[in-house]
Amino acid sequence: MKPRIFLLLLFFFFKSFAQEQNENVLYVIDNVKVINDPERGNDINPNDIEEVNIVKNKDSLKKNGLEKFDGVIYIFTKEFKKRSDELKKIPTTRNMEMLNGNIWHYNNKIYSGKFIDYYYSGRIQGEGNLLNGRLDGLRKMYFQNGNVSLERYYKNSIPNGLEQEFYEDGSLKQKGEFINGKEEGVWEMYYPNGKVKQRNIFKNGKMVDKSITFMSNGHEDRNELIIDGKILPDSKFAELDSQMKKSNEEYRNGNEKSAIKILSKIIETNPTYKDAYFSRGTILLNQMKFDEAVKDFDNAIEIEPFYTFAITNRAFAIIRKYELGGRELLKNSEVTIIASKKEVIIPEIEKDKICSDLKLAVFLGDRNAMNFDALDKYCTKK
Repeated sequence: MKPRIFLLLLFFFFKSFAQEQNENVLYVIDNVKVINDPERGNDINPNDIEEVNIVKNKDSLKKNGLEKFDGVIYIFTKEFKKRSDELKKIPTTRNMEMLNGNIWHYNNKIYSGKFIDYYYSGRIQGEGNLLNGRLDGLRKMYFQNGNVSLERYYKNSIPNGLEQEFYEDGSLKQKGEFINGKEEGVWEMYYPNGKVKQRNIFKNGKMVDKSITFMSNGHEDRNELIIDGKILPDSKFAELDSQMKKSNEEYRNGNEKSAIKILSKIIETNPTYKDAYFSRGTILLNQMKFDEAVKDFDNAIEIEPFYTFAITNRAFAIIRKYELGGRELLKNSEVTIIASKKEVIIPEIEKDKICSDLKLAVFLGDRNAMNFDALDKYCTKK
């Protein structure tokens, strides 16, 4: 299967390469063979590219041990061209093999030394050190914008020491300490505004004390008591938890009206309980009651502005409203078919809301493929 990120490139170079539909083509970017489909976020576009060389000559392919391919597209990025000779000598794990008990090998030898990995755009993706083929010391990962996404210390490829995770703007997302691969002591998660989101206390990898969750305004959201590794809600939340579970069970059993009735009762008696709005909104979204769903997601987000999945679902409620709202339902006793009546046109003001929500959801950590697909479809200038 040809990697997704290169569909644009295939079109871009189609005339010069004259590729047949079934040709077996290898892409090599900055001297790294592209074997598997890249993960989302590892994107490349023509603006990243400095040079392209296309090889189809059979003798040249055979000389380089690539005779099993019909052709090779060598792509060099602008970032690669800017690297010093010393940087280019530092290997990437993309050109290594992990063998014999997860030990990194380079040029058929166990590797010790520095490594640097790069996105296919040529920007740095991660760096660290290997000792006898295993991670040793500080390992750093980066976003495409150059900001650090993760810092973690290793010993013998086992996390050992401080870990810090960051949002794409550089603000702290999480921190805590590993000892021999297990969480130890206080671990804290943060909202982008710097407020603590959650605080947990670990001993030998298990939570041993109260887990405290906060709203982004600093107010405590709920308490959970940990006894023998099991989460037991405080008494004031026990009834709410019981009702939420009952609603979820009713919904799983196909009793949507009953599930919504329970959630509505929770909201009536606890109007600031954001999870009830989110759950009811999600059911309404699945029922194609898009405006009602949006209102519930609005309420959940008003209570907690960084409620990630409510933000995601609100975007898709608006998308589905326009994708499915102009279609008619053809029903029989077994199946419902959605028939298109017209081309989907989303007003710009609504599209702005969609794009704002999707970008924020991805920023907060919801990197679901659906989010990226929707961003590509509705938020990328053509």
